[in-house]
Amino acid sequence: KSVTYDKQRNDTILKVEFHSQFWQYYNQRCNEYSFQFDGQECTQPAPIVNSLHKYSSSNSHTIAPPGEVSGFCNATSRGSLQSGPLSISVHIRTPCGGSGGFTRTGQNTNGKVTSYILVEEYCP
Repeated sequence: KSVTYDKQRNDTILKVEFHSQFWQYYNQRCNEYSFQFDGQECTQPAPIVNSLHKYSSSNSHTIAPPGEVSGFCNATSRGSLQSGPLSISVHIRTPCGGSGGFTRTGQNTNGKVTSYILVEEYCP
């Protein structure tokens, strides 16, 4: 999931939120959901990450809790987030030594998309 946001000023900080249904299948697995800004993770004040862990006795059991990833960002490894168009996206990565489960976001039990990204810009 991604959006393009037109950042108004160089000296502001962005608050971002991703709300969705986090689906995960397979036992003994975990995945992380992280924000990226023009393809780079936030470094200031910190990376914006959340994770979903599944530990059950059955591979056939799928979990699908509502999930959120949220935080503030004013810089990546490339420097401060400058004014102008900015691609903001949520990425799913596999931590835990490479044992990620089959995962997806944005679908409830009725098959409808239920995810969104919210971006707010705050002045210092």
